[in-house]
Amino acid sequence: MNDWKKLDNQIKQDILEDPELNTFLEIVFPEVFKRTDFIKNCLRKLKTRRMLLCAQWYTQIADDQEKVRNNRPALKIIFLVALAESIAKQRIGINKIKSSESLKKFFDLVLPEDKKIMMCDFQRALTKPGHHTLLFSSIIKILYEVRNKAVHGEDYFSFSFLDKKQKNEFENQGYNSWSFMTFGYLGKPYKKRQIALSLKITYDEFRDIVVRTAIENIKSLLD
Repeated sequence: MNDWKKLDNQIKQDILEDPELNTFLEIVFPEVFKRTDFIKNCLRKLKTRRMLLCAQWYTQIADDQEKVRNNRPALKIIFLVALAESIAKQRIGINKIKSSESLKKFFDLVLPEDKKIMMCDFQRALTKPGHHTLLFSSIIKILYEVRNKAVHGEDYFSFSFLDKKQKNEFENQGYNSWSFMTFGYLGKPYKKRQIALSLKITYDEFRDIVVRTAIENIKSLLD
């Protein structure tokens, strides 16, 4: 076995045993043997290895934004959207695809139960009851616009997720009808309008949906 092969095998073993990677995958693969099998399958191809590590790194960066700058949820969205764009582009193999289109392609593989959560917990506010529900494509556009506003330094504050502690308090007190009001942008290019949103989803819950969707993107390339 040549030195390059030995090095590659050692790198694969290090990835397989990496405690942070294993912790990252626990939400999708709680059983150790399933997690190990998935990582091994990913390591068989350079593309899926890169996609797996990319998903882990971007998620960790998004989580760590709270340490960099408190109460800036839009900064977290930047990196979760970047994760989605990168994973989709690697899966499709089209480098020139627009970022907005790659985000749609990423969420084409969202799990049905996760899509249902987003549709139920991410709605309009301050409208007639029959108009609360958003199209799934509109939710994706809103998240992409949050990313754009933050990247260009225009707006870090308008959009926010429901606080995890606050959601637990609502649920523990038995409230059946509650939500958190925040704001996003929706509309045609160059004609975006700010709309009120009613959310029941926390950052952690959305992050986990993105992670699970990333895993589904990777799975689509595995034998």
